[in-house]
Amino acid sequence: MTDLAKGAEPAKDFTDGVISTALARDEIDPDEIGRQKPQKIGRWLRSRNMTVGIAGVFLFVLFSLITNTFLTMFNLVNMVRNVSLIGTVAVGMTLLFIAGEVDLSVGSVLGFLTIVFGGLTVGIGIDPWLTALLVILCGIGTGLLNGLIRTKLNIPSFIVTLAMLTAYRSLALIVSGDRPVSVDPTGTFYVVTGGTIFHIPFLILWMLAVTFVGGLVLSRTRFGYHVYATGGNLEASRDAGINTDQIKLAIFAITGGLCGLAAALLVGYLHVAEPTTGTGLEFLVIGAVVVGGAELTGGRGTMVGTLIGTLIIAIITGGMVLLGYSQGVADIATGILIIVVGTIDLLLRHAGARR
Repeated sequence: MTDLAKGAEPAKDFTDGVISTALARDEIDPDEIGRQKPQKIGRWLRSRNMTVGIAGVFLFVLFSLITNTFLTMFNLVNMVRNVSLIGTVAVGMTLLFIAGEVDLSVGSVLGFLTIVFGGLTVGIGIDPWLTALLVILCGIGTGLLNGLIRTKLNIPSFIVTLAMLTAYRSLALIVSGDRPVSVDPTGTFYVVTGGTIFHIPFLILWMLAVTFVGGLVLSRTRFGYHVYATGGNLEASRDAGINTDQIKLAIFAITGGLCGLAAALLVGYLHVAEPTTGTGLEFLVIGAVVVGGAELTGGRGTMVGTLIGTLIIAIITGGMVLLGYSQGVADIATGILIIVVGTIDLLLRHAGARR
């Protein structure tokens, strides 16, 4: 194995998208591409997470000073619970961003799957635990469909998922007859989805568990290394033997499955399935991922950063509402934050490139 495969610096920087011709001759373990990408950007990611974390602390202190009810346990728990499903779906979106893809249909898929959950439990009488499993599998199916269209027909994911956004929202309205479906909230399923333990909502624990598992997969497994490699340099990854289409297909499926999980958790918490559920969710999910440091161009992002981005959105939304502003104004503030973060990140990367 060459020195490059042992971790030595290549003749040309891998992060700039230049790979030695030794890769094409299979002189390097294909997995080394994925390993080197996280190592090369590790310091940058940590510093970015630190910067975003400082911004979050600043906003937290600011709202604590200008509102009397912000710094209360009731409010803090509610703020995090309100974004828990955003954080859950954002785990899948983070993988997509790192791989250089995006899914704009997550909100519509979640809304459609809540109707599926309500129909299976109320209309057919299936046990909610089994229904939750079926809904997750259905979500995986929607993700696989997106992934197959993206990889086999080579249609940009932006276009594919934009079309699916409209399709699943319309399907939810058609299947439900534009009417909500109420479920009977009895049984352990509704306890571990809508209940609390030691005053901590289970929704928050579900989000933290999914984020933890996603972080382990991304940073400690071969699959995670290949996700970074796919987004960092698609052609070089293919030359090194990584099946990038398979990686993208799996990520779309994971994202769809997380939408199914979020749908089951939401019905378990609200005890009702609304066909308009999830409207605008894609904006908040993408916002959390972008604020957390991931790039749509691929190759960069962490689960820790996404979790921080989710919490910052919770702080902004909760703080603005306590100040008497509507949810629409809070969304505007979130949009401005995304633009500011994206602009600063672009300027920093251009400055680094000049150096």
